[in-house]
Amino acid sequence: MLRTMKKNLLIATLWATLLVSTAFSAPAGASEISDASLNGLLEASGIRTVVSQFPDQLRMRMQAARQQDRLIHGLPSMSDDDYRALVDTMVDAFRPAFILKAIGNEVRQSVSEQDAGTMLAWYDSPLGKKISRAEDDSETPQATRDMAKSAQKLMADKQRVAFALKLDQLLHMTDMSIQVQANTRVAMLVAFSTKKNEHQPANLKALRNRITAGLQKKRYKIRQSVVLSVLYAYRQIDMKALEQYRAFLGTPAALSFNQALMAGMDAGMSRAIDHLARSLENLMRHRHLQKA
Repeated sequence: MLRTMKKNLLIATLWATLLVSTAFSAPAGASEISDASLNGLLEASGIRTVVSQFPDQLRMRMQAARQQDRLIHGLPSMSDDDYRALVDTMVDAFRPAFILKAIGNEVRQSVSEQDAGTMLAWYDSPLGKKISRAEDDSETPQATRDMAKSAQKLMADKQRVAFALKLDQLLHMTDMSIQVQANTRVAMLVAFSTKKNEHQPANLKALRNRITAGLQKKRYKIRQSVVLSVLYAYRQIDMKALEQYRAFLGTPAALSFNQALMAGMDAGMSRAIDHLARSLENLMRHRHLQKA
């Protein structure tokens, strides 16, 4: 199910502190998910691919921010050495292995071996494979351009728009996208504000609240972007098949897995941002002592 959101989340830079409701738990007496099944689910759902792209996405965002010099008003230019140290510190904080471990821990607590088998069987079914191919095909640069060109036509199909809205409600995709963008900005602001104000630790809670509030004002536009991504990805799949897919996503096994993915991503990304703040503070203190 994370594959469903992968394209939109990558556009939004793929970071999330997600809105999580009461967690599902594996039924008492159910057998614990095996390593093989866990790895299979992380692969089939697309989350391993998503997380593995964090470092490259991070470097691209950092380079863009450095070039524009507009992320924070009055951002001073920095030397190449400072920039490289900043990027290396951020990449280290957001290591895919650490985030995947946090996700895996949540999945182990919430998904049984039986549920994993049910989901893996669906992913390996003809429809599961068709859905995955459609999502993969929608993630190329050319696909992004084509989606923009066909947006008006796609949004005019009321039946498919209704399906996309139901999927959004089921998977909390708009909420996720908002928090993705919020945490991207938090991480970038932590990095650059630490460089600018070497002795003033970032107030992460205040940053999150302020940025999230601003994004909530744009909720309608963000939701439209999510809907368009769904419409484009599944444009060549008939509605009967899509309703079967939605039914699968609404099963207890799939809901438990999706809930665990969100909780795990939440835990992993929150720790990464906290680690980033501490690491940057130490980095700036060390550089200040070197200059003293």
